[in-house]
Amino acid sequence: MPFVVVGLLVAFTLGRPLNALALGDDLARAQGTRVGAVRVASIAAVTVLAGAATALVGPLSFVGLMVPHVVRWIVGPDQRLILPLSALAAPILVLLADVLGRVIIAPAEVPAGIVTAFVGAPVLIALARRRRARAL
Repeated sequence: MPFVVVGLLVAFTLGRPLNALALGDDLARAQGTRVGAVRVASIAAVTVLAGAATALVGPLSFVGLMVPHVVRWIVGPDQRLILPLSALAAPILVLLADVLGRVIIAPAEVPAGIVTAFVGAPVLIALARRRRARAL
């Protein structure tokens, strides 16, 4: 759990610099953003959070891949909104997948990871096929 807390703290402090970086390296530097430091901190935060999440809940990989993109479709490119809303939407998706997995073939259960994969795969395929997705 300490890794999750540290990773989230780093990720939440990077919201404004990530918005500056989304404008391009030159403009971000002109705004005073240390581009290299932001990239290293982002990679570190993502690595720590992905490792901690995998260690805690197992390989529900589609949640981490799918939720931020869906949130971005809804709220736009502002990282200050994407980060906290993704942190809220991901557990809601896993809870819904678990409930659905318990109901699909009752009294047996389908693991939540399989349900999220069935939901996540079409979303990621749609994302990859979008023309604007290449610009992300």
